[in-house]
Order: sequence, then C-alpha cells, then structure tokens
Amino acid sequence: MLELLFFLLPVAALSGWLMARRHYKRRYRPQESPFSPDYFKGLNYLLNEQPDKAIDVFIGLLEVNSETVETHLALANLFRRRGETDRAIRIHQNLIARPTLSSPQRTQALVELGLDYMNAGVLDRAEQLFLELLQQSPSPDEAPKQLLRIYQQEKKWQQAIDMAKRITPDKKTNTNALIAQFYCELAEPLANKDHHQALNLLRSAQQYDNNCVRSSLLEGKILIQIHQYRKAMRALQKVEQQNHFFLSETLPSLQQCYEHSGNIQSFKEWLQGLLSRHPHLTSARITLTNLIRQQQGNQAAQNFLYRQLHQHPSVEGLHHLIMLGEDNHQVLIPLIKDVTTALIHKGDRYTCKNCGFSGRTMHWQCPGCSQWATIRPIEIHLSALEKLLEPSR
Repeated sequence: MLELLFFLLPVAALSGWLMARRHYKRRYRPQESPFSPDYFKGLNYLLNEQPDKAIDVFIGLLEVNSETVETHLALANLFRRRGETDRAIRIHQNLIARPTLSSPQRTQALVELGLDYMNAGVLDRAEQLFLELLQQSPSPDEAPKQLLRIYQQEKKWQQAIDMAKRITPDKKTNTNALIAQFYCELAEPLANKDHHQALNLLRSAQQYDNNCVRSSLLEGKILIQIHQYRKAMRALQKVEQQNHFFLSETLPSLQQCYEHSGNIQSFKEWLQGLLSRHPHLTSARITLTNLIRQQQGNQAAQNFLYRQLHQHPSVEGLHHLIMLGEDNHQVLIPLIKDVTTALIHKGDRYTCKNCGFSGRTMHWQCPGCSQWATIRPIEIHLSALEKLLEPSR
C-alpha cells in the first residue's frame, strides 16, 4: 500500500503539471482553471487512502504522449509486481493502440505486454507476441529470452535450442550449457528406440558443452545397450574430468563394462587409483570392497574396509562393514545395523549447489531454482550424523 501511495504522488503531480501546461498554452482562455475536477477527485481518493480509485482517475487524466509513456510503463509494471496483471495488460494495450508512439516506445510496450501475459500464465499469447517481436530488425534482446522460458516450460526442446542460439551469452547465462541440456532432453526418449539418432544428439550436446556430465552418462548407457563396452568405458570415465562429484553414478555401469570385457582386475586397479585421487569417494570404496570379497573372501574385505574407515569414516562405509561382519557380535550388530540403515534411508542423496534443494531423486533441472545441471550426488559422512538424527519438523 505504501509503495503504491508513494508512486501515485508523482503521478498526481505529473497529471496536474500537464494539465496546467496545456492550459497556459491556450492564452485566449486565461480565466479557465488549469485543473480538471477529476484531478481533485483523484487527489481526494489519494489522501483518503483509496489508491485503487485514485489510479483509475489518474490513468484517465494522463494523455498518452512522448512525455507520459514512461509514467504509463512504470505504473503498469507496478501493477504487475502487485499481481494485478489485468490492469497492467489494460495500460499496455492502451499504449500500443496510440498511433503517436515512436517505434522504440511501441517495442518497449509490446515487450512489457508480453511479460504481462507470461505473468498471467497465458503462454500462447506471450509466445505469439514475442515471435512477432523477433521478426523486427533489430529485435529486442528480451524476445528470445522469454521465448526460451516459454519453450522450457512447454518442453519444446528443439525450439528452446533455436532460441538459446539467438541469445548473446553473458556472465549470468551460459547458453552453451543450456543447449547441451536440451540436446540431452531430445536424446533421452530415443535411448531405447533409436540409438544412432540419440548418440548424434549427444555428440551435439558435447560440442556445446564438453563438460556435460549428463551426455556422458547417457552415452555410456546407450553404448552398453548395443554392447560397445570399451566405448562405453571411455564415455563414463570422462566424468572424472567433467565433474568428479558424479563418479558414483558411473560405477555400476563401469563394473558391467569391465566384466563383459573380461578384465575385472583392471577395474580394481582403476578404483584404487580413483580413491587415491578422490579419497572421500565412499561409493568407490564400497565397490572395491565388494571386489575384494569376491576375489579374496569376506575376511579380507572386512580388513580392507576397516582400515579405510579409520582414515575416511562414512556412514555408508560403516553400514557396509556391519553387513560384512553379521556373523560376529550378534548382540550389538542388529542394533547398529538398524541405526545405520535408518540414517542412510533418511538422508538425501542429491543436492543443488545453487539453491540447496535436496532429495533422494536425481533431477537434471532443479525443481527449486530451475537451473540446469546444478544437482549432484552427495555422500553421507559421519559429520552429517547429528543433522540426520534431528527429529523431522
């Protein structure tokens, strides 16, 4: 309310000034009062804290010309911020209907009207309007940006790619990374249907963003389906250079590749090297423990994991050690097993580095902030025990 009142005061002043200016130009009618009765009516509404009625009066008084366009635009934007989109649309439509508007002013009013439609959720009208603006030369920068928003909401990925290519990259928007995600969206439904086309789309994604983890994971999955295990290994191992936080997502598929290649010992050696480079990677530690158990037995696996946990403790590692040693300490193990199982199931597995959103399901577009490729897997470490043990609110 206060924001609106403070804004309407200069609007009222401008209305009065314009009327006075028009009056003094009419020298042949000096006796006429420069102020309309409606102007005083609007002031009365304003002073009696009835801003909605005052708004309607002042809009009627403000003749649309080059001197008042900015006032109309500012007033309409204020309505939009307050959620009164219908009023904002009415003002912008009133502006656009005026033949006296200059070309830049008309373009600005059309952009604002498109934003009104976006705010109201009328995406078809907004899309049509911004497409028309896109045909102008030069077209406003806002047109492809808003069309990109629309096509993302409607999951029209090819159109989103086309719009992203028309946006000039800046510090806030990495359009190449966005385009890579859109190509992955196109490829994902084809992963089980048209392997060749899906792989071509993923190559396009990597051309725009060589650090696109999603494209490497999906490429590895498709190559495994068509039994090209060595190529799949190369695709999946690229993830370490792209973003090592996603390495846990590659391990089951990589193990499958090494097993089909008949070279599980090389996988074991690769895991050892991986742990030397990323010592806190619990998932790699547990995978290596399972390989040791297969090759050398349960006791060797327990000894290995016991030593590892002393250096790098983690809840999942502790839980796995208990599972390996179920035959010992029969009284304590069920209790510890239940506690660690509850901790693991209660903890979130993925978190967004941008807004902090967390959950147990992987999303490539964050449900919290709508950013792409900002969610990554997290490891549950002992330092998180206190937080996990807090009662749910």
